[in-house]
Amino acid sequence: MNETVSPFIRCSLLYLEFDFGSPIRSLIEAGFGAYKRSDVRLYYGARNLKRMAYQDRFENWASSGVKVVPVLSQPDDGWTGEHGYVQAAFARAKIIF
Repeated sequence: MNETVSPFIRCSLLYLEFDFGSPIRSLIEAGFGAYKRSDVRLYYGARNLKRMAYQDRFENWASSGVKVVPVLSQPDDGWTGEHGYVQAAFARAKIIF
C-alpha cells in the first residue's frame, strides 16, 4: 500500500472512551502510518486509571507514533494529568489546524 501524507497535516487526533476502545485499538495496532505524521494523539477518557483499559499497550503505541493522553473524569487525589471531559482536555491543548 502506498500511503502519502499531506505535508499540511500537522496533527492527527483520535478520541477514545472506554466503551468504544476496540476499533481504535485495532486501528493503532494494525498500523495506519502514525509515524509519518508529526503529532498523533489519542485522547483517552475513563473515569479513573482502574477503569482505563489497554494501559499495558501505551508504550508500544507511543513507539509507533501515537501519544496517549489519558483524561480522567474522576481521578484520584494524586493525579496530575488531564481531567474532566475528553473534549475539554482537547480544547485546553489549543491545537490549531
